[in-house]
Amino acid sequence: MEPISQQKRGSICIVRLDVFTEEILITKRSVFDLFTKSPFGAIQSHMKKAIECAQQLEPLFYAAFAGNEDEVRRITNVINQLENEADQIKNEIRNHLPKSILLPVDRRDLLDLIHTQDSIADSVQETAGLLTLKKLSFPTALQPEALDLIREILVTCDLAATISNEMDELTESTFDGPEAKKVLVMIDQLDDVETKSDVIGITLARRIFAMEDQMTPVDVMLWYRIFYMAGQVANNAERMGNRVRLLIAQV
Repeated sequence: MEPISQQKRGSICIVRLDVFTEEILITKRSVFDLFTKSPFGAIQSHMKKAIECAQQLEPLFYAAFAGNEDEVRRITNVINQLENEADQIKNEIRNHLPKSILLPVDRRDLLDLIHTQDSIADSVQETAGLLTLKKLSFPTALQPEALDLIREILVTCDLAATISNEMDELTESTFDGPEAKKVLVMIDQLDDVETKSDVIGITLARRIFAMEDQMTPVDVMLWYRIFYMAGQVANNAERMGNRVRLLIAQV
């Protein structure tokens, strides 16, 4: 067997050193990923999909009040598709949220936040489903107030989306400091708007029951249920804000 020359030994050492260096770099990258990989981007994407679903409420009710059943079904199909996409994102986050990732907040609290966000889309889907159960008509005199309610619900969703958009900055500030105070002010505003939507919803419910002589008993109860479920969209948006409040409080 031919002895290995000094030059060959040097080449082998360089190759082994390169391999060793690459292994160190890979290890460093893995450790770096452990500290920097964050699920908040995916959580924000999930929230955007839930809000996109909620934004279908206004055209949905316009179509329902106009008696346009084809348009109601079309928008309902859009809502079902968006809700399904939100579910897919939710499941991806749940399935791939590492237990070992270093986060400034508890993993279980993040899962609760995702569940609350998903409830926004679920409530929209149920509202749309109720509107497709039977042919419905709604008193013209009550339509402006009903649309005011839907718009106020969408304001709560917009505020919840704004809070979600702050998650990157909250993460960078470890859910503390001026950024956390800024978000807490937004959450207080969200609570106020949701309360306003509750007041409109209760007033509308009273007016619906006051006009029961103009509707069948089934229609009265169905409309009550429809607006109650639409109100749950705002309630779930508020709950999302309060989940973020809890994340801040626990740091």
